[in-house]
Amino acid sequence: MEPELETFRDNVDSWIKQIRREFTEFSDLPGIINENTDNIQHNYELIYELKDEIEELKQEINALKLIQIISLKQKMNQSNASEPRSSELAHKSKSEETQQA
Repeated sequence: MEPELETFRDNVDSWIKQIRREFTEFSDLPGIINENTDNIQHNYELIYELKDEIEELKQEINALKLIQIISLKQKMNQSNASEPRSSELAHKSKSEETQQA
C-alpha cells in the first residue's frame, strides 16, 4: 500500500473514533440536562420553603416585640402606681395639716 493511502486510512479511523466519542458525549448530555433541571427545581422548592419560614419568623418576632412592649408598659404602670406622685404627696400633707389643726 502506498504511504499516502495508509496515512489517509489512519486519519479516517481517528476521525471516526473522535466522532463516536463526541457523539457518545452528546448522547450523555440529555441525562445531565435532566439531572440539572431536577436539581434546579429542587433548589427552587427549597428557596420557597425558606422564604415561607422567614415570613413566619418575621411574624413571630413582631409578636415578641408586641409582648415585650405590653410587658414594659405594664411594669411602668405598676411602678407609677406604687410610687405616689409629688402632687399627691403635697395634697396629703396639706390635708394632714388641716386635720391636725
